[in-house]
Amino acid sequence: MASRRGRVRSWVTAGLLVAVSATPWAFAGGDGHPAAAASDTSRAAATRHSVTFIGDSWTAGEAATDRRGYAVLTGEQLGWEYDVLGVGGSGYTRPGGGGTFDSRVARAVATHADVIVVQGTLNERHVSPAALAPAALATLRHLRADADPGTTILVLGASYSPGTPAATIDRINATVRGAAEAVRLRFVDPAAQNWTDAADPGVWADPDHPNDRGYQRIADRLEPLLRSLFTS
Repeated sequence: MASRRGRVRSWVTAGLLVAVSATPWAFAGGDGHPAAAASDTSRAAATRHSVTFIGDSWTAGEAATDRRGYAVLTGEQLGWEYDVLGVGGSGYTRPGGGGTFDSRVARAVATHADVIVVQGTLNERHVSPAALAPAALATLRHLRADADPGTTILVLGASYSPGTPAATIDRINATVRGAAEAVRLRFVDPAAQNWTDAADPGVWADPDHPNDRGYQRIADRLEPLLRSLFTS
């Protein structure tokens, strides 16, 4: 279990830390018993979980209104504490504007989250499997070794998009899946499950990024998946 409560942090593409308060408040219900309301709130806080996201511009919310991408939407729908470590242009081999996924492992581990999600990425589309495989394996091994033993690590593959051939996405996902399975981590393939429809112009802001509707579709698939980790 994470030790943090009532705190949301988000690292955006430049690595800036933004903190806001999310402390729950108890109010008296219609029965006029504030103590009962406070007790209910305490029980809810005791079962609240936390999730940290490592990823690319999709995790950072690029092209979303107020950068409210799938990670923010998922965290809010879950009602969990969440940390967003998204860097545009990054990946297992690609540093983007703020370092590779591996460079964010220490920050992710420091959140002591119940779940860490590693997302993507389309940014590996010009990288050969021979280069991607060892980088993904090293990153996921590093994360599993350093994260709390009770932390669940979920690896999300890349999604289909209008700007990248489906065969390229399938190649990326096959490579990342192999790395995840080697470390005995759960891998989810959003492309195969059609989380984003590359043929639907209504969910894309540009060929490489979803719009608000597209990010919402991802959150609507990821939220029950994460919730099931603690209800199944």
